[in-house]
Amino acid sequence: MRRLFQFIYQYRAFFIFLLLEVISGWLVVNHNDYISASYFNSSSAFAGNVYENKQAVQDYFQLAKVNKNLVEENERLRNRLAVDSAKIDSDSADIPFELNGQYEFITGKVVNNSVHRFRNYFTLNKGSEDGIEEGMGVINPKGVVGKIKSVSPNFSTAYSALHSSLLISVLIDETETLCTANWSGEDPTEISLKYVPRHIKVQEGMQVISSGYDAIFPQGVKLGTVKSVEIDEEATFYDIEVALSADFFSLDYVYVIGNKLKQEKDSLEQELKTEYEQ
Repeated sequence: MRRLFQFIYQYRAFFIFLLLEVISGWLVVNHNDYISASYFNSSSAFAGNVYENKQAVQDYFQLAKVNKNLVEENERLRNRLAVDSAKIDSDSADIPFELNGQYEFITGKVVNNSVHRFRNYFTLNKGSEDGIEEGMGVINPKGVVGKIKSVSPNFSTAYSALHSSLLISVLIDETETLCTANWSGEDPTEISLKYVPRHIKVQEGMQVISSGYDAIFPQGVKLGTVKSVEIDEEATFYDIEVALSADFFSLDYVYVIGNKLKQEKDSLEQELKTEYEQ
């Protein structure tokens, strides 16, 4: 210990120089918008590469689980294809969202993920060079996962469904009731439903799916299953908890969804909003 102090004292000028360099660098980054933006873009790319290498090691020990998920997904796709083939025999067929050309899917891999914060995010190994844009929806074979927040050329970060500020437009499938899903910040396996009026008959076990109204997720993507239903005597809306279909503790491969008609829809609705406000 004595030698350590002697070493520090002997080279104190060098250590003071390093400290001043760090402080000056911090001041430059925080008070110059251009340098600050360049720094954070570079650090995001570096962090993305670190997360990707870290995930590669973890993937080795999860190969069996990944293979199981792929087999289950292939089975679901084969079953869906059989049903869809029967649906499109006539011109009036109800074509599912995978086949109607409105949506495109980009496969990505989760290289970093959080579940224990109040506002959770995850990072994907795909970015703008792969066609990913801000605002796109993210799903996996089991259901809704999140929404793209920001994008760099090779990586993207997304709001997790376990984010207290993310609102998801959903339907209770059996009653076709439109409502909103929002995470309460407590249990990572559950999400809350808001604005379900008391006159609707809601039961445990009912399915909750995306509504398609927000143009982010196609209608019919599963969010979860109603787990508990409560209501106070004088309350207008139910307190409903939904067991999430997606397992956020083991996210791996996901699909980023691009809606080719989203811009057209948003533009038209903005015109109506402007006209209403005049």
